[in-house]
Amino acid sequence: MKKALFVSLLLVFLFFVSGCFKINNPPVVSLTGSVSEGQEIAPMTLVTFEWEVTDFDDTEVTSEFKLYKNGAEVLSVVDTGEAVYALDEEGKYVAEVVATDSMGAQTKKTISFKATNMKRELFQSGAGLMYFDYSDLFEYIEDEEFGIRFYKTASEEIVPAEEVTVRKRLNLLDTNEDGVYDTWEEIPNNRSDLHRYVYLPGYLEVYSTLWVPYGFEYGTDSIRVYYAGVEGPYSGFVLFYPLAEVGFELNTVYARWVEAHVFGNTLNDYGEAYKAFALRERYDSDEKPIISLSTPDGDIGPGDSFTIVVMTENVSSFADLYDVRYIQLSLWNSEGLVLESVEFGNFMSGLKDVGTFKSSDEAVTLYKAFLNGADEAGAADDVFATLTFSVPEDYEGEIIAVGLAYEGYWDTYGIYPDLPNPAFRDVDNGSVDGFIVDHEPIVFLE
Repeated sequence: MKKALFVSLLLVFLFFVSGCFKINNPPVVSLTGSVSEGQEIAPMTLVTFEWEVTDFDDTEVTSEFKLYKNGAEVLSVVDTGEAVYALDEEGKYVAEVVATDSMGAQTKKTISFKATNMKRELFQSGAGLMYFDYSDLFEYIEDEEFGIRFYKTASEEIVPAEEVTVRKRLNLLDTNEDGVYDTWEEIPNNRSDLHRYVYLPGYLEVYSTLWVPYGFEYGTDSIRVYYAGVEGPYSGFVLFYPLAEVGFELNTVYARWVEAHVFGNTLNDYGEAYKAFALRERYDSDEKPIISLSTPDGDIGPGDSFTIVVMTENVSSFADLYDVRYIQLSLWNSEGLVLESVEFGNFMSGLKDVGTFKSSDEAVTLYKAFLNGADEAGAADDVFATLTFSVPEDYEGEIIAVGLAYEGYWDTYGIYPDLPNPAFRDVDNGSVDGFIVDHEPIVFLE
């Protein structure tokens, strides 16, 4: 009897204790939206979010939704279960729902996404998907037939896990022989003997009108040739026909060369034969990420030292938006100058900056990586690097000059300690286009 009473009291005690120390399960949150985790969308998009909260302990639950743009709150609603936001600007966004029950247990769910003008332009015909190639000299082409050929930049693996940017020559092929080119053939840059021109009429006489070359329209899946009417009933109109049913990849730099004669000279004599282009647009004119050089120094001569600052207007914000993790720039300098030092500051906010350089007698290449880790203590600024040069007492050059490098011909690469042209890589080691490099040099006259 006593034993039964003891067991009964023990069960009552355990039930009472378990009630006092009951485990409170946090709410379960389901968050969905018109955008998904990691998605990239265009500005001027209406984004919507919905969420459901379940609490298995039947406690009172409060849910709060917040939307952040670049870390700043732009929208907040409570207990609605849905939210709508007219997203009209570029930026990094985070949608967040925090559910809290009456006993203090809390659950958070988030969706991170980006809005970029690059994505907007992909959906606006004529503003990114198309590029119109025009020259004032085209209409004066004197040849019965003139030629055009194309080039492409691409990444090429030289050793495992290492890539370099190379130029490839492109030939247009008509595989089904219907008169319209439909395939690209890529050939190495050093095989100019295999690079062929596509030949086009220097003029047309159709529809009782004289037509002269006007321009080319490049798309992702087409190339069109435009002719302008200059004499006849359709003077002032344009006529086009499809040259190719294959086009150009987005965010890849291409170039064309037009072989033709104008006023007795070649187009190249006027600097109009070669032109680089890409099918992309990412920013407004006042947001262009521009890399340029500046100097606080005045007149410089033998025996003097001077500094060159690599400035970056809007570059860090653009790089952050497109997750850039590596930038490589080269500078050329007048022969005889001595590079004394290179200093890197805190360029990218929120990431650990690591910089180094490699130099030769006439050039220096700057490397900068942005790593996860403790950010530098100082405030980030627009200075990518500061270089100090000295001028020897016996300097014999006529001018003293330094400039950001771009070399269009491979036979000029010899003076550089590394590939001279700029390189920008993202978190996935993909090439990032869109940066503007001002190649105007700093020149000191003796």
